[in-house]
Amino acid sequence: MPVHFIFLAVLWTLYCVLHSVLAGSRLKKNLKNNLGERYKYYRPAYILFAFASLIAIVWYQLGLGGRRLFEPGWFAYAGLAIMASGLLLMLVCIRKYFMSLSGLRSLMNERHGSELMISGIHKYVRHPLYLGTFAFLWGLFLALPELSLLISNTIITAYTLLGIRFEEKKLEEEFGESYRRYREQVPKLLPTGNKRLNKA
Repeated sequence: MPVHFIFLAVLWTLYCVLHSVLAGSRLKKNLKNNLGERYKYYRPAYILFAFASLIAIVWYQLGLGGRRLFEPGWFAYAGLAIMASGLLLMLVCIRKYFMSLSGLRSLMNERHGSELMISGIHKYVRHPLYLGTFAFLWGLFLALPELSLLISNTIITAYTLLGIRFEEKKLEEEFGESYRRYREQVPKLLPTGNKRLNKA
């Protein structure tokens, strides 16, 4: 494998590791104790850094040129449909989470407590944003089956699946029996249809 593809894998791995460190509860707890009132700027600053570094890696990846793994043929149409569905789901989720994801809630000094989301799309799948991300990434790969996309998609998917395990542990610690009951009733990523959220 050419060295620039290896470097691409290293960049995506570093991005995932930095994401875990900077979003980790231990670091945020230390920063909150040390920064005091200024801690409200951490989340927006983190979002800007994550977005800028993501754009930089994607820009590098686009500059590598295509190494086509196979001719997509009719897979391209299926890939585009899957990609569009994933993008739509991502946009729905981002709109729903915008205040907390963007860090604007902390800047506006809003003191809303954490809320277990079980309405809307969350009635069918516990992690719709991740489902949308996977659909977008792998739909894009079906439409444009290049080595660079296989590398980035594999690393992002593996990292996200691992991250879901830790995220669910945190949610169980925070919400206790409410989350355990929700987890039993609603599938993690694929809306299989054999489970139904019962709020009673």
